[in-house]
Amino acid sequence: MRRLRAFLMDELLLAQVVPGFLLCAGWAVMYEIYHEDGSYYTTLMQEILGGEGLFPYFLVSALLMAFPVGLAIDTVREVVGERWLGLPRTRFACDVPSSPLQLILQPLLPINRPEERYALYRVARASLLIPAKAAGNVAVVLLMLLIWFVVKIVRMQGWHVFSWLFILGTPVIGLAIVASLCIRYETGLSQFQRLVEEIMPPRTVGAPPPPGGVSPSPHAVGGDQRPPGYPT
Repeated sequence: MRRLRAFLMDELLLAQVVPGFLLCAGWAVMYEIYHEDGSYYTTLMQEILGGEGLFPYFLVSALLMAFPVGLAIDTVREVVGERWLGLPRTRFACDVPSSPLQLILQPLLPINRPEERYALYRVARASLLIPAKAAGNVAVVLLMLLIWFVVKIVRMQGWHVFSWLFILGTPVIGLAIVASLCIRYETGLSQFQRLVEEIMPPRTVGAPPPPGGVSPSPHAVGGDQRPPGYPT
């Protein structure tokens, strides 16, 4: 029997390490280093690329920092997106199209064994939830970098150095990418929740157990569960 892992490796790599590495690389590109009396400055990435043998050390440091940074980004995404904003919105959940996994499983056959339900849940989590979480985390990273870009342009008066096409085009393109990632994030969450409700529908109190399923615990269902003739 195959042992199920508590943590999915694809969730670790796709939803946390990739956004964390992207933020570390973006931070190196945006961070400013002033020289001498502040007459000019370069970015940290320019200093790394200009130095001898610094780039491999930067890659190793960014990879080591990718997981803790990505974990912090994932926490921010969950707190802001799912707790504060309440994504996915219930008014959009009914309009979201069915996922490819849901179309393959239609009509959804009755699954009586808990192992089969859990295996299908793991497939839905890997194909729907993890890509949605990755899209949300990347959207958080890009939004942070866009805000940093606007603050940097205003503080350094970048309109004297860069063209208006670059100054206006970069935020517009970045916001379009962030919006598409947010839509992908909300759609993925809605599809995952809908499929999970079909796989594991909520059981009402006192409902009979499914055929071949596990009987509910006496602590989960109200009422006296003692057999007849049990001494009181």
